[in-house]
Amino acid sequence: MDTLGIYLIHSRPYRPQGRGKVERFFRTVRQSFLRPLEQDSIQNLEHLNHLFTTWLETEYHRKPHSSLGVTPLDAWLSKTDSIKHFDSSIDLERAFLHQVSRKVYTDAVVSVDGSLFEVPSILIGKTISVFFDPHPPIRKIELYWNGTHYGEARPLDLYANTRVKRGQASKEIELTPDTSLDQEETESPFSGGLL
Repeated sequence: MDTLGIYLIHSRPYRPQGRGKVERFFRTVRQSFLRPLEQDSIQNLEHLNHLFTTWLETEYHRKPHSSLGVTPLDAWLSKTDSIKHFDSSIDLERAFLHQVSRKVYTDAVVSVDGSLFEVPSILIGKTISVFFDPHPPIRKIELYWNGTHYGEARPLDLYANTRVKRGQASKEIELTPDTSLDQEETESPFSGGLL
């Protein structure tokens, strides 16, 4: 993400060499945590999470790792000088919003994950950047076009949207005759009528 200067890089599909550490950790969890765990003693998911956290903090992080030669906790602490600290002025909530591009319909509406939102009519026909919290239900979105912030969009009120008066786009478009077509009438595939 550009805001924080952090990039999430995934390994290529069908390249398990890039996921070896993760796979090895999962194997250790299965062998050292799940296998000796008495399933009848688990009360609920919260209890299971507590047991896992306890195992992780007291056993896994404090036992010397065969390939590291030190404990995972010591290995992590030795690299703490590489930890990047962020300016307190950065809004972390905003930094983790999802971004998509959307073209604004002629009725000043955009669709984001199946929800419709009303946007300012000045954005009709433009491709805008939409920022939103991806956790459903999506209640608000932020709008940007050419680096300018256009505020938040409201969820679409279908009835009110039918009452909005809109200018006719055809008045703004200068029509020029196309001489490449024959003079005979041609049927339009879109309107079902004649052009």
